Amino acid sequence: MSSTPLFSTYRQGENRVTSSMLAVFERIGLSLVEEILAKASGEATLETVTFTNQPKTAKGSVPDARISADFTYLFEVKTARGTVRAKQLRCHLANLGEGPGRYLFVLTPDPVRPAAVDVVDDRRVVWFNFAALHDAITAVVDDAYLAPSERDRFLLRELQALFDNDGLLTFDDVVVVAASHAYPVYLEASAYICQAGRAFREGLTHMGFYAGQAIQPHLAHILTCEDHVPFTYEEALWREADGGRGARIGELIRASLDAGVQEEGKEYMVFLLSGPRDPDTVVLEAPVVNDTVAASGRPWAWTMGQRYVSLAALRRPGVRTTSDLETP
Repeated sequence: MSSTPLFSTYRQGENRVTSSMLAVFERIGLSLVEEILAKASGEATLETVTFTNQPKTAKGSVPDARISADFTYLFEVKTARGTVRAKQLRCHLANLGEGPGRYLFVLTPDPVRPAAVDVVDDRRVVWFNFAALHDAITAVVDDAYLAPSERDRFLLRELQALFDNDGLLTFDDVVVVAASHAYPVYLEASAYICQAGRAFREGLTHMGFYAGQAIQPHLAHILTCEDHVPFTYEEALWREADGGRGARIGELIRASLDAGVQEEGKEYMVFLLSGPRDPDTVVLEAPVVNDTVAASGRPWAWTMGQRYVSLAALRRPGVRTTSDLETP
């Protein structure tokens, strides 16, 4: 039997996470998978295989023992918050069938159960988030009674690391970008321009700016993001004629080219943001000053590219320095 490649190279987040999770589950065996899913979902039991002594059969014979299995688990995995749809769940349920051992597991990074799960209202639909799955894996790895092998522990820890690296365990919804030049651009144009193809986590709602050794007060709401935008005057012309947000991008392209800030003919990623005085922009009482230091004691930049933090943490009373963000 062929095995799923461990830690898939799929580029799309959902496919990569799902394939990697399946590869680990395939290798650790059904008993541990059953324990993990039961703990993560809160279900009392998810028996996949039953062992019966002296089972009675329809023909009247009584074998000494029987090992049997009859279950189907479907998974719907989302790596962005707020993307579960009732229609999709109903389609999955139509293919799942009735009876014991039939479950549709909905795995998402949402902090609370998606509304679509309540709309469907079917006992076969079981939702949990990546944080719950992470905690369930930890409980199984540390369980002396289950005693998973060193190999299984390693695979499960690596799967947890994948969840963490992809930002699926926390609910950080603000990306703070290094912005010594970009912050003035935001204040003037309510936009952020960076290189095409730059990777950002999914589920972001706001963008902050790290400039002057501090996270600046404006946390702009992300209106839209468009990648691989060609910065040419022709592109600017047709976008300006298109109206709406397209016109805003067109005006941004033209202004950037006129100022010589971006290279003509090159592609960029463009974020359109709420303005400094827009009600959708969160304005902190004061900049959050960086007090990070290296091992030598010298000051160290809080971010030299981008870093993620929750909006709730930034708005928490008493947050004045970056080290305050690390305090629960």
